[in-house]
Amino acid sequence: MRKVLYNWTNLWYNNTIIEENIMERKKNVAITGSRGFIGGHLKDRLIQDGMDVTEWDLRQDPPKSIEDFDPNHVDYVIHLAAYANVRQSIEDPQKYWKNNVENTTRIQKICHYNNIPLLYASSSCIHNWWLSPYGTTKKVNEETAFENQVALRFTTVYGDGARENMFIPKLLSHQVEYVTRHVRDFIHVKDVIEAIICLMSKNIRQLEKAYNIGTGVGNVVEDLALTAGYTLPVKDGDACEAADNTADITEMKKLGWSPTVDVNDYIIKQTIPH
Repeated sequence: MRKVLYNWTNLWYNNTIIEENIMERKKNVAITGSRGFIGGHLKDRLIQDGMDVTEWDLRQDPPKSIEDFDPNHVDYVIHLAAYANVRQSIEDPQKYWKNNVENTTRIQKICHYNNIPLLYASSSCIHNWWLSPYGTTKKVNEETAFENQVALRFTTVYGDGARENMFIPKLLSHQVEYVTRHVRDFIHVKDVIEAIICLMSKNIRQLEKAYNIGTGVGNVVEDLALTAGYTLPVKDGDACEAADNTADITEMKKLGWSPTVDVNDYIIKQTIPH
């Protein structure tokens, strides 16, 4: 019994030391979805900080599917590869289940069995997950996560490189046809990256299972159009969308992180003639 207890304690101690060293070194970071909006910004930042980044993205040449994910020589995984369109998930729920659930579960298991810390993309939709298949996939992701795996509950992310069909890019290019009175917590991608870096700098054993990544400030969508300088018809939002996704970022602030970019200031700067 004493020998068994010693071996178990020794294993726990060694794993703790390994993880703490990883948190200090973080030399080899694997990013799934590395050619996406958030993934691309994160990749550039980590390389700038002197880390080795292994990319897993179908947009690479040659493409690298996360179905073939290889954990060898990886110290840390940031899993950002996922579909993220509420309306599209209603049109093709099977597509969302396969990519968002089956592939994420695969990554979670690989990281667990190889003792690799994992941060993975979740969503503020988790708080009203039953409204859409997309929200449901995020709920399942958080239910299947193991220890040392932390969910990133992003609110509405914007900034350079955002998809053209997202609200802020459409607003700035005058392609929005109508607005709603939904309240949205818009967070700049720069602040998202800083939040991820903040979490990576901590011992993952001491983190919560999930963190809300937003600004903590909600903006009425209609008001943002007025900030951009024009008035649009107001319509009711879709039933699949939450009325308000403002995040409670208390736990992130405890870690020393706070957002720095205000969406209204961003819109004003982008609309001022240069």
